Amino acid sequence: KNPWSSTNWLLSYLLLSRKMLGRDLRWFLAVALALVAQRIITNVGLGVPLFAWVERMRSSMTVERADPPISFEVAKSEHEINEQQRHSAALVSQLAEQNKLEVDKEVAQPDEVRQAMPEEDAASQVLKCGQKIPAESLVVTRGVEIYVKSVYRGQHGGSHAWSYSVHMRNTGIDTVQMLTRHWIFTDAEAKVSEMKGPGARGVTPVLRPGDEWQYESGTQLGTRVGSMHGSFQFETLRSVSGAHPSMFSGRVGRLALSPSNGLELPPCGEAAATHLLPLTSVRATRRVIVGASVDPAPGGAEVADGLFRWRYDVQINNARDGGITVVRHRWVTVDEGGVERVQEGSGVGGSHRTREHLLPEGEAFRTRGFLTSRTQVANAYGHYTVKVEASDGATSDTEIEVGIGVIGLSMDGEPVPDLRGFENEDNSDSD
Repeated sequence: KNPWSSTNWLLSYLLLSRKMLGRDLRWFLAVALALVAQRIITNVGLGVPLFAWVERMRSSMTVERADPPISFEVAKSEHEINEQQRHSAALVSQLAEQNKLEVDKEVAQPDEVRQAMPEEDAASQVLKCGQKIPAESLVVTRGVEIYVKSVYRGQHGGSHAWSYSVHMRNTGIDTVQMLTRHWIFTDAEAKVSEMKGPGARGVTPVLRPGDEWQYESGTQLGTRVGSMHGSFQFETLRSVSGAHPSMFSGRVGRLALSPSNGLELPPCGEAAATHLLPLTSVRATRRVIVGASVDPAPGGAEVADGLFRWRYDVQINNARDGGITVVRHRWVTVDEGGVERVQEGSGVGGSHRTREHLLPEGEAFRTRGFLTSRTQVANAYGHYTVKVEASDGATSDTEIEVGIGVIGLSMDGEPVPDLRGFENEDNSDSD
């Protein structure tokens, strides 16, 4: 029988759906619309397929709203960060168990996701180049609302400092996870510095419809005025809307870095051109995310043993549904002459030396070390070898190579060309 032939049945069905959805008033509107359209739908034979679509939507929304929305305030302690990590890890594991998330599926890299987004016009409401801008911004991308506000914190050691707070809210109907971030900071002289990394504050938050998440961080510039903008890269974990692709970039509108926390007219800055490499990178391999950045080491421009030195800072986030153990590392630097220098060995390397590191699901850790080159301009890249946890929680013999995205190395902090196309000589060092 045609399921739309009975007004009483339809009314009962929608009222039951409304009750299961936890008093969602949208279903009252659906009742009125369905009753008006009932005869038209029945006459043109769309009743059964439309009924199936309504059932699918109702079922999906019931699952999404089974628990009330959660709002995570800014984490003030390690304990609060751990709580946020465990919450996201539990949701990822739940989706993996329901076969709604393929943790071993390779997806687009964060830079590819960011570059695939339509380019913003300089005068758009996101960038507002040539306009006075406030010390706050709000942009919504695919239902994810991102609000950022900066606050001046004074001058410290010749630099001006700001804190900034980020507030994310999922106003859509899909469940999404923020996996990586990309910031562009521009000073009053139009000098740009970029920062890429996994998650934020050690967390890769999962946002169900209605969920909110916040964090705080800070930055410094050499001038009293500047600006910042950027994006966060998300993966859709459960799609109700059917929006594609599953990976997308949530924009952050440009906001002022102002000593008065007021309106400013700073220059617009852009990310490094695609043929140049900034001093930062982020890369994901089967939901293990590695963010890396470098700075000239103190005295790094003073050649010691014929080598220039940079200090690296790496963060690894485990966004899988099980633990991993980092068992080996490998770094490669390529100088301007195309000569490779390899640092590799057991364990994490750097400040962790030869120690292995167990990283439970949802958690993150950092390590620091040094890279060297015979020239003032170079590239660096590499990988960590990790063992993945088996489904029963035991460490398996399965190993994966988790890539470190290529980084530019320069003494002046400027982006550099990709030097990896040379026929390379390989000089290896074990540590």
